Amino acid sequence: MRALEAQSVKRFSLVGLSYGGFVGYRMAAMYGDAVEKVVICCAAVCVEEKDMRDGVFRVSDLEEAAKILVPESVKKLRELIGYIFYKPALARLVPPCLLHDFIEHALTKNNVKEKREMIKDIPKDRIVSEIPKLTQKTLIIWGEHDQVFPLEMGKRLEKHLGDNGKLVVIKRTGHIFNFEKPKTYVKLLKSFLIQTKQQVHVSNGTV
Repeated sequence: MRALEAQSVKRFSLVGLSYGGFVGYRMAAMYGDAVEKVVICCAAVCVEEKDMRDGVFRVSDLEEAAKILVPESVKKLRELIGYIFYKPALARLVPPCLLHDFIEHALTKNNVKEKREMIKDIPKDRIVSEIPKLTQKTLIIWGEHDQVFPLEMGKRLEKHLGDNGKLVVIKRTGHIFNFEKPKTYVKLLKSFLIQTKQQVHVSNGTV
């Protein structure tokens, strides 16, 4: 917020994808007067601690989930690819040497322990009824076949937000729908964030 204030930004909208969605949601709840609109993308903001025990997620062991989401080996990166893509078959054909280079140069290896701890702390002591309800209009975008945070999480968030939340599901995509169907994703963002008289308002449903 201080960086925005330093640039004289008084009102803004937030877009948060995956873990960024948790951060964006928190900021919107804390700075309601400054945040105009919110877009939450495939972020299980309404996850509860009991969901891990109830088998809501494909990987219910938090320690193992953290190792997959913050991979340090080619094996774990391949597992991650299998979870985030709707059709991971082609991605799995990538040579190990390229995956190794990706880990070394694209995925920062700094603070791995801290990042994994952050992931493990997400569901800790969380209860939906205690999660603040945003007062801003909020667009919730989800991949139809998300295996990291299942679609049920998006539906739960929409219900939690009531009239302020609208869920849109992008067909035939997984957790990284912004990569799999970027045009659809950008169109949804523009329609919601930069609405004009000529644009159609974003409505609940599947695209």
